[in-house]
Amino acid sequence: MSHNLNYINQYLLAKFRRIYFMALPESKEDYKKSRVNYTIGDSAAQTIVQLAGGTFLASLMTYCKISDANIGIITSLASLAALSQIFLIQFMGRIKKYKFLVCFTSLQRILFSTIYFIPFLNIDNRYKAIAIIVLYFIGQIFVQIGTPASQDWIASLVPSRLRGKYFSIKDSIAVFVVSGVMLAAGMVLDYFKANAIRTGFLIVGLLIFILVIINVAAMSKMKEPRTSFLNESGKEMHGRLAKKAKEKDADTEKENRKSLLKEITEAFENRKFRKALILQSLYITGFYISVPFVASYQVNILKLPYTFMMLVGFICNLYRIYITPKFGRMADKYGMARILRYSLTILGLNVLIIGVTVPGNAYPLHIIGSVLASTAWAFVGIGLFGVQLDFFQSDKRMIWLSLVSSISGLWGFLVSIVGGKLLNFFESNPVTIYGRYIYPQQILNILGFLILIVSSLYIKLRIETEKIDTNRKDGRVSV
Repeated sequence: MSHNLNYINQYLLAKFRRIYFMALPESKEDYKKSRVNYTIGDSAAQTIVQLAGGTFLASLMTYCKISDANIGIITSLASLAALSQIFLIQFMGRIKKYKFLVCFTSLQRILFSTIYFIPFLNIDNRYKAIAIIVLYFIGQIFVQIGTPASQDWIASLVPSRLRGKYFSIKDSIAVFVVSGVMLAAGMVLDYFKANAIRTGFLIVGLLIFILVIINVAAMSKMKEPRTSFLNESGKEMHGRLAKKAKEKDADTEKENRKSLLKEITEAFENRKFRKALILQSLYITGFYISVPFVASYQVNILKLPYTFMMLVGFICNLYRIYITPKFGRMADKYGMARILRYSLTILGLNVLIIGVTVPGNAYPLHIIGSVLASTAWAFVGIGLFGVQLDFFQSDKRMIWLSLVSSISGLWGFLVSIVGGKLLNFFESNPVTIYGRYIYPQQILNILGFLILIVSSLYIKLRIETEKIDTNRKDGRVSV
């Protein structure tokens, strides 16, 4: 019996090692299949982001008696969680393979499923709020730890000349999946919100659980171009050979290892890194001063039904699916920065529309704002990531992605706290113009609009003027 158990154990360990540490792409077909699996996994991950944030999370926290200002700050914890990346930069730099790390951190999204079961606990609302905050924050820490590694992983699977095309197609598929699931989830919450909203929360929680499994399974099927230790023939070593090579390489690695301070200093000495960080920080400022407070504004002030919001979102997302590949092709032709500038300007107009939305005009302006948002989000995320890939050295890419994410993440959280303070201030000190009450959320969105316009100007004056060094190793068979 013990012999059989040992055999099974050895078999499972070998299978585990083959899946997570020996999955090298050996042909163009392997690269293609990996990109397809990443699209599937990322679609599930983006759906989880929407179900575990925005309107749905705002509804859950409102049910647990959390104020609008605190809801905005809590939803911004994802940015604060990104700070964890900066403390792991040296650890990340020593990792030879990213696949297991990405899959393990992706599995921790299951914590977002757990928070939707908290309303069933027979405890005071204060403790429910604490449980939501703790689980949400821990889940975000794991997600943020895995994000730079997954970004570097997919970047290595896509040839630089095809990045715009691939990422736009990937996002189109993800948007279709997200919009369909969100529409269904919105109808579920609308159906149950009158008398049994906890049942709606239960269904959303189970849905997130299923999506986590899909996400991890898809990532596990991907190949990883990164190699660990190579022999004299250029082939990757595993098992005992890799262990011996690691022991031999340990002293050299210790001598060459840079301190965290030196890594940060080296990054800030690079002009392109500084420009990418400034751009990211400007965008983060405009986003977090306004957007985290929109969901509770729509639910609690504008009183927009979930089904209406999700239906409008679904239709606008179909439009987004149509235009996203066009943006991608334009980015490959004219450059990531120029198309990003146009997208950020449109996002600013969307934020401006929200800034003039009140209960009396909520329905038509929500539709207009959603069209603008779909147009902007067709490329904002792709463009910001693409500019970083264009600006960052390939050997420093993972570390610099972590630094940008950490610094801008902390900044975003601080901005959201300022936004929450401003929200409370304007609630206590009402602003009226010609006798008309101005909601605090309107003021924050006007600020967000102005900052996003500044971001667009910065791209025009400082980003588009930089020469791009194309990386020709990504997406090419090397074994």
